Amino acid sequence: MPRKQTPKLAVRNVALCYIRQSQTRDEDDNNSPKRQRHNIQRVCEQNGWIPEWYEDVGGHRSGTSEDKRPEWLALKRRISDPDVTAVVANDLSRLHRNLAGLSNLIDALEKNNVTLVLAASNNDIDVTTLTGQIYAQIRGLMDAFYAKDVAVKSVDNIEYRKGQGKTIGMPPFGTQRDEEGYLIPSKRGAWLLPDGSFVAGKVGDEPPHKEAVWRGYYACVHQILTRYVAEDIGMQRLSYQMNREGWCFRDRKKRPRPITEDDIRRVLSNWGEYGGLVFDEPAKDRKAYELQNIDEISFIEERAVFPIDLLREVARTRKERSIQPVDHGVNQETYPYPLASIVYCAHCEALTQREDDPRLRTRLGGASSGGKRRYRHKAGVDCGTHNRSVLCHELEYDFGRLIELLTIKPDAADLMIELAIQSDKGFAAEHPNLEEEKKMAIARCRRRIDAAVHLYRDGVITREEYLADVERNEREIAHWEARTSETEKAALELAMCVDMVEKLGKLWKWGTPDEQQAMARSLFTEIVFDLDTRRITDFKLKPWADRFLTIRAALYEYETDENDGDSDNDNGNSGGNEGTMNENTSVYKGKGEEDDQAAVVKGMYTHLPHKPVWGILRLPLVEAFFCTFSSAYNAALSTKNLFAQGFKRKSTIRCVSKLYTMYSNKLCAMLRRSSASAMSHSRATLSMTSRHNDNCKATCSRWVVYASQ
Repeated sequence: MPRKQTPKLAVRNVALCYIRQSQTRDEDDNNSPKRQRHNIQRVCEQNGWIPEWYEDVGGHRSGTSEDKRPEWLALKRRISDPDVTAVVANDLSRLHRNLAGLSNLIDALEKNNVTLVLAASNNDIDVTTLTGQIYAQIRGLMDAFYAKDVAVKSVDNIEYRKGQGKTIGMPPFGTQRDEEGYLIPSKRGAWLLPDGSFVAGKVGDEPPHKEAVWRGYYACVHQILTRYVAEDIGMQRLSYQMNREGWCFRDRKKRPRPITEDDIRRVLSNWGEYGGLVFDEPAKDRKAYELQNIDEISFIEERAVFPIDLLREVARTRKERSIQPVDHGVNQETYPYPLASIVYCAHCEALTQREDDPRLRTRLGGASSGGKRRYRHKAGVDCGTHNRSVLCHELEYDFGRLIELLTIKPDAADLMIELAIQSDKGFAAEHPNLEEEKKMAIARCRRRIDAAVHLYRDGVITREEYLADVERNEREIAHWEARTSETEKAALELAMCVDMVEKLGKLWKWGTPDEQQAMARSLFTEIVFDLDTRRITDFKLKPWADRFLTIRAALYEYETDENDGDSDNDNGNSGGNEGTMNENTSVYKGKGEEDDQAAVVKGMYTHLPHKPVWGILRLPLVEAFFCTFSSAYNAALSTKNLFAQGFKRKSTIRCVSKLYTMYSNKLCAMLRRSSASAMSHSRATLSMTSRHNDNCKATCSRWVVYASQ
């Protein structure tokens, strides 16, 4: 009768490490994320645990609730996993300042036999014992009392300041507080440089450039209030107008930035604060259509920072232009736009790179008007684009073409995975006998288990010793079976990516908008779309899919070569040497070898989204590999497309030639490092790459001649 197999046990060596930083720091900064990480890392190293980090920092992350702590919720879901041995935090207050939440945590830890460790005091709390539970409850009660006490004092301080006529929070834009806490005109502003950028400063500072123009924040607010009342324009048009004239807003860190429609709304909503008034509700929650008896509002003239008549007229104008929404009682079903939250404006991306300021990036949000759904640019942001929206089907169609390009043919999937494995020979060389070592270690552990069975049967060891020996060896077996090399991990990730791209291609044709949205977000991190040219100019996959993008390049020209051999040319001839391409498909006419090059250029132009030269350097090998032809062809084809950077044609094509040569050489070197088994499959790819590398200079020289004309 075969021996009953002992169930495999996971190695419990993972510590769930939690870091939380509230919005308000302590004066001595004891709870800074850096200090918490240092203490927790020390505890993990002492116990030999593998740390798994969860951090809730930035913004308001209160310990009294779990509403704004997504990382903490993820940690709680992980507690029940068999490889978790401890939950580590700097102190108990980082986990909870709520007694009910702490009680639920203690129950979960006790149920899964997980230890609670406090790194600041290096104290282990065994929640499986009555003493440990009482200690944790008392500490939690003290933390909850502290949180309640601080909240009561904060509310009392707010009421006291409001009673004195002082605002709370950040001062409204264009103002600052004096020594007594009342609002006065701000002395801050920004210098507008000749290149269009801003440099923060104060009144009386030396200009950073002799031609710099001073734009004060107080003067900016006065311009907004005056124009809103005097001119018949809305907030969106007013933001465009202010940006064109060189005015700017400031963020929470007092850095200057362009004015948006929301910034205009913020200024207009604070008309009461500018007049010395203090309200119970914040400005963003006060409805303009609810204002009553505007002429009877009693402003405090000695504390007002703008003329009372101007502020009263602003309040009256806001009420006249506002409409009270009708409550129909039923909320309209929200449409899930498939590419929402991952599509960015190409013009804003160019500004972001030029100014080196990520805050200038803007997403295209979903909007519906006239029964047509669109992806619309953020209102009030002037980035230079002429079109402010695109129909959903146009953008989603272009995205579908991109998915078709990335999709792998079934007969080429194995070749692609083999190329990935062989291109990573460097990793395999570090552990040449990993598989053999794994087999020997597992066999050794099984022999130890068999030996323990015989020793226990003969009475040499006790049952406790037998169970401990079996458990130790089963854990080691599980460890070795779970261990994989870097090459195997890469192959698994690549196979998963190939499968996801294939599923995304099917869902994009037949799936619902919800399914399309979920699959697009699972593979892509961002898509950059040009609203003027109606083209995807850039995209980025998830970090684990970068290898797929690189290896996909090695197969692209091979597939193009196969398709060209089986398809007819533009004249309807199959397999002939003669071919003529019109002005919509190529920039020259040729025969023989020239037709092969033209077919590659035409195919890339037809099937790929266009990409400017500046974007080639941002992406991995594949994008530079198949987008250089597209950009060069587009530049040589139309006099209207000289790229956003204003490159000249000759310099653009020379740059493309150098880039193509560089990436072709890299690809050739990668393929030559492949093993003999992979070379038999990739020989066609290597020959195509070498041939196009040799013909690149001749083709580009013809493009240069054409462009110079």
